[in-house]
Amino acid sequence: MSFMDNKKNKKEPKKKSVDYDEKIRNLEKRLEELENKEEKEEAGTVETVVGQLIPGLGGIVRALEKSSPEFRKRIAQTDAEIQHRLETGWEARPEMKYGISMRPLTNRGATLQKSVKKEPDDLRVVPEEREPIIDIFEENEYISVIAELPGIEEKDIMTELKGNTLEISAGKYCKTIELPSVPKSISERTYKNGVLQLKIERESNAC
Repeated sequence: MSFMDNKKNKKEPKKKSVDYDEKIRNLEKRLEELENKEEKEEAGTVETVVGQLIPGLGGIVRALEKSSPEFRKRIAQTDAEIQHRLETGWEARPEMKYGISMRPLTNRGATLQKSVKKEPDDLRVVPEEREPIIDIFEENEYISVIAELPGIEEKDIMTELKGNTLEISAGKYCKTIELPSVPKSISERTYKNGVLQLKIERESNAC
């Protein structure tokens, strides 16, 4: 065997080692490309929304999609529903419906319903009217009226004599009082600590 043959045989193991390292590098490169490809896949609508709300949670959703076929199916259904809503358009303003039902006593099975549509801006809260507590004291020349009006300012109190009645209106309070005798005029009016006191003169011929 010549010197050149011995030299050639000595180089062959090194060449095999180089080929093996090259294959390992190619395999690692291929795995890296596959991983990058998976990361670059387009995320679903649910995953995108969740990821925007809570950073990092989108990756968890993606991992669950890969591990659970049932979870992946539900996510796909949700994506399809969201896409449908986006394409058809969401309602710009909520609509409220109120139903009025009238049922005759003779026929409970029959029901007449009338639906009324109202926009939220048209709804108004009507304050509930209350009757104040009233005390009436009849004297020789006048009638004394005491009314309890808690939480009311004096400037909001309206009093008016109409025939044989006295009307008191103040905020949520409203009351019409029938007086025991014919009144002439309100001669005195005081209001303190939520209590209204009226002194009403009687007609001279009233007994």
